Amino acid sequence: MEKLQKALEKARAERLARQGMPTGSQRDSASVERAITDQASAWAQLPECKLSAQELKKNRVLTFNANSEATYYDILRTRLRDECRRQNYKRIAITSPQPQAGKSTTLANLAFSLGRLPYQRTIIFDFDLRRPSLHKILGLTPKADMGQLLRGEVPVDEHLVRHGENLAFGLNKSMVQHSAELLQSERTQDFLTAVEETFQPDLMLFDMPPFLAADDAHGFLKNIDAVLLIAESEKTTKVQLDAVEQKISSLTKIAGIVLNKCNYVDENDTGSYDYY
Repeated sequence: MEKLQKALEKARAERLARQGMPTGSQRDSASVERAITDQASAWAQLPECKLSAQELKKNRVLTFNANSEATYYDILRTRLRDECRRQNYKRIAITSPQPQAGKSTTLANLAFSLGRLPYQRTIIFDFDLRRPSLHKILGLTPKADMGQLLRGEVPVDEHLVRHGENLAFGLNKSMVQHSAELLQSERTQDFLTAVEETFQPDLMLFDMPPFLAADDAHGFLKNIDAVLLIAESEKTTKVQLDAVEQKISSLTKIAGIVLNKCNYVDENDTGSYDYY
């Protein structure tokens, strides 16, 4: 907690400095500089979570282990990672035009696929503060909600849980009041900066509410490098997709669009052959 608190102080000081506001004494600034920590140590100290492969598969998470069922998600992972490297993206939001498109399940599969990449550290946050579901998909019960974490009421190094050596989850157990205002707050900006300072992840991915359902995602995207948009086959309309693309493009970049729940496989597409 002390490490992240100092990182929060540093993030706030840097933000105030950019705004031309006083940032405190030189002694405070020096103490913040001395608080830069070894990210490997901070990562290793996160509590490790216990996951059930059977529970995950029941919840349509197919990438917990490398297998033929994970192929399409692995392709998505590699394309996303390559695009992030080309564009220097560090923060990716996952959203959909409407509910029930499968964005949280897609993110869960993408998470474990990324977790199998060596030397690639990824943190997944459930920022769907209205209807969180990622913890249910993973079969985990968080001790607190994301609102408490963002407001600094619980230590981040006790709330985050680690899977393996390079994948961590920040989960949300219940609906958070005033979610849009919290996600747009300077406190949340400072929190994200402090997490990056402390843990040095290669990628942070955020499960967001459906874009057309509320203004949570709209207000938060100023903190994001790009968006991965999930469209539901035969449900998401072209009008919805065009409207959301236009609105997102005015706020940040679009890393890609995923067509989910598609029952038809193109035999000419990569991954359609049973190589395993």
